[in-house]
Amino acid sequence: PGTAAAKPATRNLFIGNLDHNVSEVELRRAFEKYGIIEEVVIKRPARGQGGAYAFLKFQNLDMAHRAKVAMSGRVVGRNPIKIGYGKANPTTRLWVGGLVSNIFNTHFNESHFVSFTT
Repeated sequence: PGTAAAKPATRNLFIGNLDHNVSEVELRRAFEKYGIIEEVVIKRPARGQGGAYAFLKFQNLDMAHRAKVAMSGRVVGRNPIKIGYGKANPTTRLWVGGLVSNIFNTHFNESHFVSFTT
């Protein structure tokens, strides 16, 4: 009671307190060591209307989580950044990690997933 619930983890990161002059290239360089970045969107409000911020979409949740843990409070450009999880984007895809490369040849086929289709 009285406290906000923590946002659920997603593969989208909100990056706040950005230097107004930070570039997409700088953000990618700072974060790409944690995983594949699919999209970078930088928002720069007019001066006096708040700081710049960005959204980074990683390929999967594990990559986003590693980046969030490692980069929170680090300086990018000239400012220490603040990181939170962004909103999830609805999708019709299911990501399953940690499987061996030939799992579908030996244990699964399409019939295992047919009940999840519409």
